[in-house]
Amino acid sequence: MTKIAILDSKKQKAFDAPPRLKKEDRARYFILTNDLRHRLFNGLRLPINQLGFILQLGYFRASGQFYAPDQFHKRDINHVARTLKMTTVDMAQYNESTRKHHRNLILVHSGWRLPSTEDNHNLNNQAKWYIEQQLSPIKVLQTLVEFCWHHHIVIPSYSKFSDIISRHYNEYEDSLLLTLQRTLTLEDKARLDSWFYAPDAKAYNRPPITELRSINQSVSPGDIQKNVATFNSIKSAYEGFDGVMDTLALTDQANEYFATWVQKAQTFQLTSFADRHKSYLHILAYLKHQYYLRQDTLIDIFLKSTLSSRSQLQRLLQKRESEQRHHRNSAIKTVSKSNKDLTAFSNQVISIVTMAPTTEIEKVRALENLVEEHLKSFDEKKRQRIAKMEALLESLSDQGYFYDLIESQSIKLQRRVSNIVKTVEFSQRSTDKALLKAILHFKQTQGDIGQSPPLAFLTENEIEKVCVEESPLRVSLYKSLFFFHITDAIKSGGLIFDSTYRYKGIFDYMIDDITWPEQRDNLLTTAGLEDFNDVTTVLNKLKKQLNGKYRDINQRALQGENRFLSFDKATDKAKVITPKIDNDDFAFIGDTLMQAGYVPIQTILSDINTVCHFNACFTHFMNKHNKMKPSLEMLMAAIMGIGCNIGVTRIANISIGLNEDTLENTVNWFFSLPNIQSASDRIIEYIDKLSLANAYQFDPEATHTASDGQKYYVAVDSLNAAYSFKYFGKDKGSTVYTFLDEKQSLFYSTVISASEREAAYVIDGLMHNEVVKSHIHSTDSHGYTESIFATMHFLGTAFAPRIKNVGSQTLYGFEAPKFYKDKGYKIFPSRRINIKLIKDNWEDILRFMVTIKLKKSSASQLFSRLSSYAKDIPLYQALKEFGRIMKSHFILTYFDDLELRQRIEKQLNRVELSNKFAKAIFFANNQELPEGLKMEQDVIAGCKMLIQNAIVLWNYLYLSEFLANMDNDQERDAAIVSILNGSVLTWRHVNLHGEYDFTREAANDVQFDLNRILSLTVSR
Repeated sequence: MTKIAILDSKKQKAFDAPPRLKKEDRARYFILTNDLRHRLFNGLRLPINQLGFILQLGYFRASGQFYAPDQFHKRDINHVARTLKMTTVDMAQYNESTRKHHRNLILVHSGWRLPSTEDNHNLNNQAKWYIEQQLSPIKVLQTLVEFCWHHHIVIPSYSKFSDIISRHYNEYEDSLLLTLQRTLTLEDKARLDSWFYAPDAKAYNRPPITELRSINQSVSPGDIQKNVATFNSIKSAYEGFDGVMDTLALTDQANEYFATWVQKAQTFQLTSFADRHKSYLHILAYLKHQYYLRQDTLIDIFLKSTLSSRSQLQRLLQKRESEQRHHRNSAIKTVSKSNKDLTAFSNQVISIVTMAPTTEIEKVRALENLVEEHLKSFDEKKRQRIAKMEALLESLSDQGYFYDLIESQSIKLQRRVSNIVKTVEFSQRSTDKALLKAILHFKQTQGDIGQSPPLAFLTENEIEKVCVEESPLRVSLYKSLFFFHITDAIKSGGLIFDSTYRYKGIFDYMIDDITWPEQRDNLLTTAGLEDFNDVTTVLNKLKKQLNGKYRDINQRALQGENRFLSFDKATDKAKVITPKIDNDDFAFIGDTLMQAGYVPIQTILSDINTVCHFNACFTHFMNKHNKMKPSLEMLMAAIMGIGCNIGVTRIANISIGLNEDTLENTVNWFFSLPNIQSASDRIIEYIDKLSLANAYQFDPEATHTASDGQKYYVAVDSLNAAYSFKYFGKDKGSTVYTFLDEKQSLFYSTVISASEREAAYVIDGLMHNEVVKSHIHSTDSHGYTESIFATMHFLGTAFAPRIKNVGSQTLYGFEAPKFYKDKGYKIFPSRRINIKLIKDNWEDILRFMVTIKLKKSSASQLFSRLSSYAKDIPLYQALKEFGRIMKSHFILTYFDDLELRQRIEKQLNRVELSNKFAKAIFFANNQELPEGLKMEQDVIAGCKMLIQNAIVLWNYLYLSEFLANMDNDQERDAAIVSILNGSVLTWRHVNLHGEYDFTREAANDVQFDLNRILSLTVSR
């Protein structure tokens, strides 16, 4: 079996060795509680056994592992020996049987266990699951370790993990190749081979596979038709292989992995595999990936085009409304005066008729005189004007103009989207059957729909406008309405697609209906959600907590203990104020860092790499090529070129010591998003070691994180961008959504369209990072929904958003409002929680959450589909209903906890400062995103975040050394206070511009005294 090198030899040894503990760690881990001392320790007679027991206990607490005595670190031995007042220590006397006995005592006391046969089976299943998603070996290793921690299983050795991961990687690949050997015919192989070679031997001809590597993001009619033609050629090539792909049963993630390798590889590499079937595996995955990706692209273009057409219609209607407002007002006045005159005339007639005492002859004469006077004042011109005004008002109120306008814009829309509808493959599982019938007719007639197309999908009013009596069908109007209905159905889930990444039905993204009932309990355990198994138990616990919170806040309010809470006199709604924290001191940190002068960004990156070796995270894209490493110079240049928006080509041309081809190759094979994220994580891990950084954390046991979006112009055509006049005027842009913790480490970043709601991406940031475990997370109102409250609860993270007009939010309770009113509560729920809705859909909620936890689909993918549905499906209704419990609990806590409100404000202020920081780093090319594809935009955002984290760590190191070198304790304490009242998100001292020289070796020498820095202790 080929063994995969998951970790290098140095890290392998570190994995199996006791952790290196700092002074404060020893005090925390090598300590005995009273219970431990009484139940276990006091029964140990020999000092050496007492020493060995405490060392084993401390190492186990820190790492979840046990070690042989000859591995114990000397400093740790000496520390424990001093606490036991032992003068001499001979670890050889701590024998094996005693060590195992102590290990068993520790396991029983802590509720942990050695891996059982069932545990090993679960570990293998876990590894197999993630390998089928083509997670990198290091990610699989981290996942398995996390699984052991969560389930209180002693962490196995690196060798055991390596065996499990290597075996499943090899078995998975072997099974795929064997499937292809059995299923591919000679004709199939010939068809696949044709993609690797040019049609003839002429030098300027290129293999067909190379023509697919770029996707046009433009929505101009000409470019759209080119995209349609390319899609049709891929669809034709893929036809006949869908059965083979069904047999392979690649997950979307695995398919994308194999396809991405083809995207990156040069032509000769595509045919260089020793086993030809490996080439076929990659090209099949690539064709499927292109088929899915380009169908998604065409759907995106269709949606953008129809939505743009609707926006244009809205603008034209508003323009007409503005132009005709004066005429409408004039008409209304004329008709109104006419009506008033008629009313006065009628009143006079009634008065004459009822007048007494008068004869009939006198009444007739009076009426004749009245009519004669009225006719004199009401000439023909006036009558014509009134008639004209009445007609104008009737035309303005008629919807006919709206449909005329739609019809007038139809040809322009048809040129863009007709061929897309003819080409893309709508799923027959779609629920909007009437529209499916119309789509089939449109395809069969090639858009020449005739005079009798299907009409059932139209509204009655639309049918009336399209089918005018004794007139031909208004074909152009029909087609525009047809396209608009398709748009609404795609967004609402009425129309779905099978061959797509992003437009399937919601349940297609979740664990399937067959797997869930068969493996439910195992999946819940693997996902760490077994505590949510019984819905009644979960709801009873939440009911007790929420009712207790209503009781506590009302008691404090009635007793006047919450002086920042008041009630609106008009509405009786609760209001709360949050005093500003006035101890910010940003100048001190900036001035202190400037003592080092202006530091080149290249120096900062080099210093930080020397400290934490983040370059080791840039592994080759192929999972089994981990030994290949890029040069440090190329790595640094690429990070700066991408992260500062200089560009790879440009930085190669303006720098000394770089080769452009080598630099581009480095970016191609080593700059994957997981690698960039891992490099940032490596920096964050080092930040976590610093006492100064940890002093920023309000609660050492609970990390408070926050996220916020920042708008960027996009310089090229992009379907991941949107118009926003508020931010971009007439241009388009995207949102870079970034996550930050209390230590001011940036731990996740993604790029979304400026028109998308940020809330869908909150869970992604908390799930897709390896080093920051968020206990409390804050966003502004853009990042908040009730369903996010629910999801956060399952993740074990408290959601604490800053909600606009929080006092106007609806509160919910487990009892009817009267129950709380009768207790005299001023703050009470407006509505009762629908427990039946939650219970009826609990299984789907669990399946939804397991899907997210096991990363079968991303939370953003699931929420984007759920939120697009025109009518909420029961799953979404139940998820929101469950979230209302947590939302109500949070709002009550928010009202009652000044400290929490101030922490939320402070953390959101930090993330807003990080956005300014990001703009400064991204200084080149007008700070516009230079790429249109989301994947490439995410790589840019990741490199920018990596540079920010490097500067943050550099700032921490400089400030820590500054404090360590201070001799006066009072001055040091004052400096610490100033630093903690400020922010390390500062960059005034960083020189981002200038000439870049990658030939100087001196840049590899770190300037910091790391031992002195790491020994520094800072407290709040």
